[in-house]
Amino acid sequence: MRKSKAKQAIVETGQKLIEKKGYSELNINEVAYVAKVSVGTLYYHFPKGKVDILAEIMSRKTEGFVEDFNRQEGIDKLLEMDMKLDDILRWVFTKVIELRRPDRHFLSAIQSEMLANPYQYQEFVKKYQSSTGLQQAMGVLSEVLMKSKTISLSKLIDRQETIQRLVGLLMSYQIIFPDYFGNDDDFVDLAVRVFFEILKP
Repeated sequence: MRKSKAKQAIVETGQKLIEKKGYSELNINEVAYVAKVSVGTLYYHFPKGKVDILAEIMSRKTEGFVEDFNRQEGIDKLLEMDMKLDDILRWVFTKVIELRRPDRHFLSAIQSEMLANPYQYQEFVKKYQSSTGLQQAMGVLSEVLMKSKTISLSKLIDRQETIQRLVGLLMSYQIIFPDYFGNDDDFVDLAVRVFFEILKP
């Protein structure tokens, strides 16, 4: 099996097994067997095993989310909306929750990894935050902010990691545990306040 096909088979198999059994029950030997690759090939593509597979799945899901967002709503349509920045952010955050909620079990897996292996999780965060998928999502947000002209792009870039970690973590909890911060409208109001607080001088 060619390397690119092998990697694709591993990711697809890992995703199906997480959906079927849960992340805690994910077994590397089973992933390799079902994907029809050797364990050595699996570790060649994913040196840290299941946490690397999870990072790849989440990167691809984020890319898919951005594609779904643009297909359903379109960044051009969003930028044409005659709304204040905080209203645009509310709209975007609401749409993110709606589109990401089907991925609750994968977000739960990330939280499980964070609690079980805090040091390894930091490496996961670095890999995931540098992924194409998350950079695409931040690109959409950057275009929205550039339209508003109330927040400089350089400030957004400077505090991007904090935004991703804090707002992203809060949003993950709201998606995994519905009503954790109140209903979704209550949470979106909170997320917007946190977002602007991070970007304060």
